[in-house]
Amino acid sequence: MELRVMGRVEILHDGVARGVQGRTQRALLSLLVLRLRTWTPASLIVEALWPDERSERVATRLHVQIHRLRKQLGNGVLLSSPNGYRLDLNQNSIDVWCFEHSARTALAEDMPDHDLETLRCLEAAAAQWGGEPFPDVDLPGTADWQSELRALYARIRERSAEFHLEFGDGSAALRLLTRLTHEHPENEHAQVLRLSALQHTGQGTELPRAFVEVHRALEELGLDPSPDLLHTQRALVRNREEEIRSDLAVVDPAGELIPDTEDEADPTMRGSVLRRELAYILMAKGRHSEALSLLERLEALHSGLGHENLCAILLRDMVAVMALTGDLRRALRLLGEASRLDQRTTGTDAMLHIIRALVLTHMSRLHRAEEALAAVGESTGPTARQVMWWRTRSQIDRRTGRHHDAVVGALTAWNLARHDSAEADVGPILLDVACSLRDDGNAECFEWYRSALRFAHEDMRFPLAASTHASMAKAQLLWGRPQTAIVHSRAGLELAQWSGCWLFAGKAAARLAEAEEQMGVSSSALRHRQEAQSFYRRIDFPTPLPVRSGQDDGASFKAGQAAQDGSQRIRSPDHMRS
Repeated sequence: MELRVMGRVEILHDGVARGVQGRTQRALLSLLVLRLRTWTPASLIVEALWPDERSERVATRLHVQIHRLRKQLGNGVLLSSPNGYRLDLNQNSIDVWCFEHSARTALAEDMPDHDLETLRCLEAAAAQWGGEPFPDVDLPGTADWQSELRALYARIRERSAEFHLEFGDGSAALRLLTRLTHEHPENEHAQVLRLSALQHTGQGTELPRAFVEVHRALEELGLDPSPDLLHTQRALVRNREEEIRSDLAVVDPAGELIPDTEDEADPTMRGSVLRRELAYILMAKGRHSEALSLLERLEALHSGLGHENLCAILLRDMVAVMALTGDLRRALRLLGEASRLDQRTTGTDAMLHIIRALVLTHMSRLHRAEEALAAVGESTGPTARQVMWWRTRSQIDRRTGRHHDAVVGALTAWNLARHDSAEADVGPILLDVACSLRDDGNAECFEWYRSALRFAHEDMRFPLAASTHASMAKAQLLWGRPQTAIVHSRAGLELAQWSGCWLFAGKAAARLAEAEEQMGVSSSALRHRQEAQSFYRRIDFPTPLPVRSGQDDGASFKAGQAAQDGSQRIRSPDHMRS
């Protein structure tokens, strides 16, 4: 036998449901469910059902109601004793207890983040929600439990939406959050997530109207917007303004898009600065061909004017675009040309050496990368250069198996980047820290991956999001979670193909193949392995080695996991923010 008290109060015998008739009967059953397997004194039941009744007949009324309910439940279910009454049922037989247990289990702190099984537990708990608990029942104690259960249901949907956003499924997140924010307009975290989901699904034009709706709803409730919501509003509006500027550059990339100013500087130089900034915005959005075209026009313009220093900087910018697409051999050629032009400049030559070392590292030419970085010497000079030096140092150490040194280097770059005057791009640094921790066998990497994904999605940095998903898929494989690796691989593959990042597309497809092999889906794995090869051939990139699972990945990974238990917990990026 089963009981339902969510949505409606009814008793199920062999799967056949029969509603409990009468308000008093429903209230009595609800009270006994609330105090399941606990003796409820008759005096407490009388006080709950008939609070204003003081006559001697009340005991008779209680016996009548108990007899009627016992008849509906069947023999041996409603027990009586001198201590009162109770139901002899297991919690698994009552929907409200099943829901609470499933919800608290899915939301427990020890449930792994970034794991597909956790999302499935959340969805399974949400599916057990049958509607408002104890409908049309007003008893002492039920109101508090109703509030707790509603809060659990809201938190489950909110957490599920976070997972969907993290896995790159903005549409599923938006469906959950649209209903949740309608039911709970005061839930500002859900409102923030909904705004992110709108942008994630390409509905950025809806943001102004969405912000107006949120502010109006909070105003009607007498609430002021939280700093978190106001920060998100400013960030998303800023991103929208950058998109508009990007579109203007594409419409007329050679136009004199010079801001109104009384500056007496050379108009050509001022226009170049603005167009170079627009090229970086295009690059961040994954529009690489447009960014490269704009930079090539600028380089040709300043080459004709004899501006060798600026040409060297523009060539370096073009290298950054090619690094995202994976065209590293062409990037090296441009770096050589930039170095020749840069021989008579000061201040950028060291950065060119560092960038060359970084490109060589990604090509697995580690000895030459070491030489290029050694040519710069110890990290000195502007903070941005120091950040790049430590990033490169960390990546070289990681690829040569010096995992602890790689973690130190990545965290040093992160701490430098947090400096107010650093002017460093923190997104890739978050990813560097995550990768170094991953290869060191430290599960803290997942917190950093999550921060990198949040940064990428909030700023609509599609190449960064693609790279992070592909890298996180590798982490999931190392921790023995191929199902979750498949989710991240597919998200990374979709974003990489959409933004033309063929190197990241190749890595995502390769991770997808490895995960499918571990799951025993050999035919699909072979297809994705061939797809990865085609992406690598497209950019003439050397084929990486496959990732092994955490069970046989080698001594360094296992040693890192073992050492983690006895080491101090590395603080996550959220904790490290000043």
